[in-house]
Amino acid sequence: MTPISGDNSLILQSRVMKQQGFTLLELLIVLSIIVLASAIIIPGITGTESNVLAAQIRQTASAFNYARRIAIVKGAPQVVTLFQMDPEDPDYPEIRGEIIQKAGVPILEQYEAKISFQADINEEPEVRDIIEVIFFPQGGSTGGILNFSMAGLDGSVRVDPLTGRVSIFYPGGEIEEAF
Repeated sequence: MTPISGDNSLILQSRVMKQQGFTLLELLIVLSIIVLASAIIIPGITGTESNVLAAQIRQTASAFNYARRIAIVKGAPQVVTLFQMDPEDPDYPEIRGEIIQKAGVPILEQYEAKISFQADINEEPEVRDIIEVIFFPQGGSTGGILNFSMAGLDGSVRVDPLTGRVSIFYPGGEIEEAF
């Protein structure tokens, strides 16, 4: 049995007096958890636009390289289509259906970045709903430069018309050979 007495109040008072603050160890543990969490979360938040832009540029370069290889292997021209038409447009379903039917390489659509196209370096970039680049069996292509811009960030995919080689370029950086 437990004794019932008035002495329990002294025990409770001593426990209350001991629990008036946090220890240094507890504070250090909480601070280290906060620092680790911020180190993980903050870079993910700040680099979102640049990551999305880089992913879209790499996806486009990959599709171009795939089409170039398929054209050489099959011995037939391959068309890569970038389709950035507004889905609210009344002609959207019909035009999209036509493009899908004739596409040998999967079409790329619904980009978050604004894409402009220029056939050569001396031309002014032009925003188009549908951009097509054709790769030929001999290795060449129609060529062109696709300029991507999103939230103040820029990048481009360049296709050499003579060799069909695809390269990625970021302003202030070097040209990267894609895959």
